[in-house]
Amino acid sequence: MIKDKEIEVDNLTHPSLIYDFLKDKMELHKEPEEVLLMLALDSKNKVNCCYEVARGTLDSAVVSPREVFKRALVSNAKSIIIAHNHPSGNVIPSEQDKMATAKLKKAGEVLDIKLLDHIIISD
Repeated sequence: MIKDKEIEVDNLTHPSLIYDFLKDKMELHKEPEEVLLMLALDSKNKVNCCYEVARGTLDSAVVSPREVFKRALVSNAKSIIIAHNHPSGNVIPSEQDKMATAKLKKAGEVLDIKLLDHIIISD
């Protein structure tokens, strides 16, 4: 795996801190197309890696459990958090978002890597 850039990650112990990280440091809300990120957490729930897993179009991005968990396994994650943006400004999860979350949760159960949350970011 190749690191694109190194970003300082504080101890993200609360959903609001994760939101702030995704908005302030990753600037996910400014992306013009949907971007899916995966945060890999260790056994103490400390973020050890953040990966861009998919980049799509204005209103969709293909979520592949294979791509998500390949990165989770490489970073020795005990659990993960998925996040993506909605350029439209609407943060209500779509049916596709709900189905992708369920699919990732099921795949994570098989691999013993827990999906802790799926966060949607927008302005």
